[in-house]
Amino acid sequence: MQYSGVQSAAGYQPAYQGAPQSSVSQQSVSSVRSMRAMPYGYGPPGQVLPMAQPTANGQIRSQYDFEMFFFVNPKSGGNKGEVFLKADNPFVCEVDDGKTAAVHIFSLLDGESGEKHGFCKLRDFVRRNPGRPVRCLVGGGDGTVMWADGEATKHGIDTPTQIIWGIVPLGTGNDFARVAGWGGNNPDGIEEDDWQLMKDLVNKWCHATVRPHDVWEVTVNLDESNGQLLAIGKSKAEEDLDITSKTFTMINYFSIGQECQVGLHFDKHRTKSQTCNLFVYGFEGCIQELRCWSVQHIADVISSVYVGQREKGTLIMDSHHNGEGPELVGNPESLLFLNINSYAGGKAHLWQLECPAGVDPAPSDEAIEVEQDPGDSRLEVVTLPNISNIVLDKIAHEAKRIHSGGPYFVEYMKSDDEDVHAFFEVDGEFYHMVNPESTTVTLKKKLQVLQR
Repeated sequence: MQYSGVQSAAGYQPAYQGAPQSSVSQQSVSSVRSMRAMPYGYGPPGQVLPMAQPTANGQIRSQYDFEMFFFVNPKSGGNKGEVFLKADNPFVCEVDDGKTAAVHIFSLLDGESGEKHGFCKLRDFVRRNPGRPVRCLVGGGDGTVMWADGEATKHGIDTPTQIIWGIVPLGTGNDFARVAGWGGNNPDGIEEDDWQLMKDLVNKWCHATVRPHDVWEVTVNLDESNGQLLAIGKSKAEEDLDITSKTFTMINYFSIGQECQVGLHFDKHRTKSQTCNLFVYGFEGCIQELRCWSVQHIADVISSVYVGQREKGTLIMDSHHNGEGPELVGNPESLLFLNINSYAGGKAHLWQLECPAGVDPAPSDEAIEVEQDPGDSRLEVVTLPNISNIVLDKIAHEAKRIHSGGPYFVEYMKSDDEDVHAFFEVDGEFYHMVNPESTTVTLKKKLQVLQR
């Protein structure tokens, strides 16, 4: 699939119109080898070494052709992230066109939030090099991308224009990494053969293209007197968060329904192994489906969905079947808002143009005959008849299309006799709602990301 806004791989090119242009200094490999000084803040105790020298116009002339930052969650991938912190810092190597690249590596766990050493160095580098978006890699699961983006923002960095994010997949599903072309498997053998795999990764980071990626906000609102929001805590049991409204940042997907109930039970038994986690999730799915009395169905928890704001929006899905709007087809188990076309660790690609509409009457072609693009300011909304359709999606696409666009407003069912329970996820983080009232999904910003 071709994404809008993809630019040349040469240098640090902006992903969309309006981003500052950039330039990369050129220097011979032999000269750089002789200058292999460490960046500012590194070196023997008491010795401060400059990262680069200022030019006449105040910018910093790097001694490398490519200079990047790498933020690693060492606990990701069953602690596989730790190996990257053993590399030389900066990690300097040649790329395949005879140039040199330097990667400054930091742990995401070091320092207090808003005062992390690596992000302070990144901020200084950005300020000394205005107009040059910096390529920053993140080692971790999909959620680690927004963790790093949030930290950069706390350090005064305007990430949409000053940072280009890349990822090394160290999580379980790694759907963000998959759609960006970096695969979903945790890398092995990083240290072997004089860090050859690391050198290969650096070369790919230098030459990756750049595209925009939408960031959305999901705000969940619960009944103020009887609402609860629960999540799996450190005790591996559901814990009440003691709030009735919460806003989440989303880059992959937001969903409501049965697969989220399965995911919540999965969190109780999550392991440090990517492979084991996939088996655990599959096992929990089978168990929950067999408990047919507790299976979630969208028509039981969601009243209606609007595109736009509730008061001014257009009704696009109605579960009441009262003739007021497009009626929900069937009795699906899940409703999903997709920013990317990879779900459950690449097992499913749910938005397919050949899939039928999930409401009757069907939406206009303008609303559903749309190719999916994570940077087009649209979300694709689908229903899923059964969670088994996720695993079987490669054989038969059973998802039904509701709408492509945004923002969205979701209204939930209400009951005077009993509590309403609903389960949802945002980018693989699962929650249990009691007596939900509404959810809004709005576009927050656009990031620049590395596309392989």
